[in-house]
Amino acid sequence: MTVRFQALALAAALALPAAALAQDPAANYPDKPVTLVIPFPPGGTSDVVGRQLAQQLGETLGGSFVVNNKAGASTLIGATYVARAPKDGYTLLLSSGSTFTVTPHLMRQMPYTLEDFAPVAAIATVPFAFVVKKDFPARSVAEYVAYAQAHPGKINNATNGQGSMVHLLGELVATGLRAQVTQVHYKGAAPATMDMIGGIVDSNVEALTSALPNVQAGQYRALAVLSAERQPLMPEVPTFRELGYPSIVGETWYAVFAPAGTPAPVVAKLNAALREITGSTRFAEAMRKLGNEARTSTPAELTQITQRESQRWGELIKQAGIPPVQ
Repeated sequence: MTVRFQALALAAALALPAAALAQDPAANYPDKPVTLVIPFPPGGTSDVVGRQLAQQLGETLGGSFVVNNKAGASTLIGATYVARAPKDGYTLLLSSGSTFTVTPHLMRQMPYTLEDFAPVAAIATVPFAFVVKKDFPARSVAEYVAYAQAHPGKINNATNGQGSMVHLLGELVATGLRAQVTQVHYKGAAPATMDMIGGIVDSNVEALTSALPNVQAGQYRALAVLSAERQPLMPEVPTFRELGYPSIVGETWYAVFAPAGTPAPVVAKLNAALREITGSTRFAEAMRKLGNEARTSTPAELTQITQRESQRWGELIKQAGIPPVQ
């Protein structure tokens, strides 16, 4: 009996690690390809960020991460797809902040809420610059304010479309400067930029990476950046904050989300990998080349950021009287 008991005890002991492994969903994660959904078309900055992230996640976690572009409807298509995906960590969303902070305030009906997702980690922020056409009379923010006050409603400010992040940032600048301007909505960044270069519109808020080559070429001028600190790519351009406008601070960001209900150990494993990646010199330099800044967060911090920004942009949308886009 003693020998039999010892044999049973040994078998039970050997089975314990296997049982523990089976109970930990993160132990072998990922053991099949993970899909990283990008709710934007291929070729843009979001796509470049996503593909670099997918490659480094694969290297860090020893698995395969595959990009799937599901663009359209102001990121609704891609986000909804992930919200309805299996809750196992094998379908992730690389989201811009507007997916959760702006779009819900501009849609009469939403197919998802923030509660349908498990925030994983912030990835990067996208700084913006406030630019004016090359022959605009003002050469500083102070001169811009003076001109706007002398010509109320006469300044035309380009946006990437009604309800876009660029539109909201344009409203943020106008409100913060107490300048009465006319928002001119274009169907995307490209036509807005072309009319800036052509001198058809007076000002615009552009992603730093888009504005930089045109500013350097003298196509138009940057008066200030909307980030909290000066930008290394435009070190000579002041922030609105240092010019005495602390409310004019705005940016968008990228972050990874999983479907709500994804096992906490899987979310924790992904968060650890993403924090390792975004804290590396390699990723920081890659983001800097795009005009972005590498960032990181815990899941709880990302939740707080998203909720805080949603409240902020919702209030601005209401204050500016921006109607629903659909």
